[in-house]
Amino acid sequence: MQIRWLNDLLSQEPNRLRFLFIGHPPLHPDQEAPFEQDNDFLHPPEFRTALMDAIDRHDVDMVFSANLSLYADQVEGDTRFITTGGAGGLVLNNDTSFYHYVRVDVSDDGEISHSMVRLEARQHPVLSTLESLWFFIYSLFYVGYVNFILLVAVFVLISTKLYTAIFVAKDYYPDYDLDPQPWLSKPLRVAMFTNNYLPFIGGVPISIARLRKGLETLGDIILIVCPRYRDQPPEETDVVRVPSLLAMGEKREFRLANVFLARIRRQVRAFKPDIIHIHHPIWLGSLGLFVARRLKVPAVYTYHTRLEHYAHFVPLPGNLFRNLISHELIKRFANKCDGVIVPTDSTEEYLRMIGVKSPTFVQPTGIEYQTFQEVDDGDVRKLRDSLGISDETVFVSVSRLSNEKNIDFMIDAIEELRRRTDRPFRFLMIGEGHQHERLQQRIDELGLQDCFTLVGSIPPDDMATWYHLGDAFLFASKSETQGMVILEAMAAGLPVVAVRSSGIEDVVRHGYNASKRRKNRTSGVSECNRCWKTMPCVRNWPTTH
Repeated sequence: MQIRWLNDLLSQEPNRLRFLFIGHPPLHPDQEAPFEQDNDFLHPPEFRTALMDAIDRHDVDMVFSANLSLYADQVEGDTRFITTGGAGGLVLNNDTSFYHYVRVDVSDDGEISHSMVRLEARQHPVLSTLESLWFFIYSLFYVGYVNFILLVAVFVLISTKLYTAIFVAKDYYPDYDLDPQPWLSKPLRVAMFTNNYLPFIGGVPISIARLRKGLETLGDIILIVCPRYRDQPPEETDVVRVPSLLAMGEKREFRLANVFLARIRRQVRAFKPDIIHIHHPIWLGSLGLFVARRLKVPAVYTYHTRLEHYAHFVPLPGNLFRNLISHELIKRFANKCDGVIVPTDSTEEYLRMIGVKSPTFVQPTGIEYQTFQEVDDGDVRKLRDSLGISDETVFVSVSRLSNEKNIDFMIDAIEELRRRTDRPFRFLMIGEGHQHERLQQRIDELGLQDCFTLVGSIPPDDMATWYHLGDAFLFASKSETQGMVILEAMAAGLPVVAVRSSGIEDVVRHGYNASKRRKNRTSGVSECNRCWKTMPCVRNWPTTH
């Protein structure tokens, strides 16, 4: 109907000048208007096409439109299309959107000329910035209710944070009115949550077993929640074995326990723990923290593992986990616990650096010193004969065969040692892990079979005999928080050569029980005043003895 009316009107006086005024622009300008949306232009497409045909057929001279907060001058066919002003919309007063008017002049002979006249209406820069901010806020409300809800939520969050920071008092000091005597005079019931435990051989399981034995000696009652293993002891009244959802590693040594089983929480609740001791910050450790909160008992976390060195086990980009996720995970978990136990001063320093604010306690994991002293010489001779060791110098190392233990570095060092000395020696690498086959292949490729032996897993009760078999203990791992095997080797009387790193530096201390490596400038030979006379090693190997 509108197009018919327009055609009738334009047909009445064909010789007159024709100016057409419409609300929405039929053409898109070359510049994008502020807050431009598709519905700011002429719709629907069929109506726009019919209008453009009418404009062309009746030789309309100029078409004026609004609805965009800018000035645009375009020519389509013989018609000039001018978009001017916002028709009540927002004007930003910048190079694109500014205040103006259009002047049109018609001469006596029918010639049309036009010009855009810009109005100087600039504000003070501060007022202009405030106005721009208001336009931004206005646009949030203008676009839809979702943005309005988000804006209100952000405002509430900021207000809550400010209120907490200003008006809520914080006491950063311990509660000195708390009397520990009632807890010291009765046995504690301790529930421990760990992602691995015996018969799995590793630093954490052995540490937990020793802690359990020590606490039980003091009269405390222990319950351990851990994964189920194929060769576990048949009957354990004080261990809750959890079936696995997933077993990882070539030998399926890492198990993902089914933390969703309701019976775990029932058994722990029936145990009525006084405290829950957590040994890992994820999985069963997270379940332990959840149970502690539900039962309203304290949760204590022992920091055993430098997670950043275990990025190769995680299905995420290595640098993302190593540099960000691992540290953030430790920090967030530790800050949710009532206390954190660390084995060395360097690990406590690390926790403080990443932002852990929970109370921390340095408590090294102990060893059974007499066990490593009291070894039968006959057992050592039998072991030596079974291995075919004659008069060679014997080096011993104990480690899980995994990337984070730096075993490849040890292989390189042994190869260098073989090339530098004629003195016969044997290196015994005790431990098992998912890298066994790859490491054995590398040993074979380098021709080290006669001097480098991957012994495999040895029962903990037999380890003292293996230590006494050696003349020196070598250790290359840089991912330790304490390194209990170094203490065991020392207890067995072995000199220790280890890579200087966190955890190791706390145990092997210069001037106390060790001396730092002194490098021969001409030969690259490390000399140790306490061990044997000269020890060839790889150049730049940072060691402590």
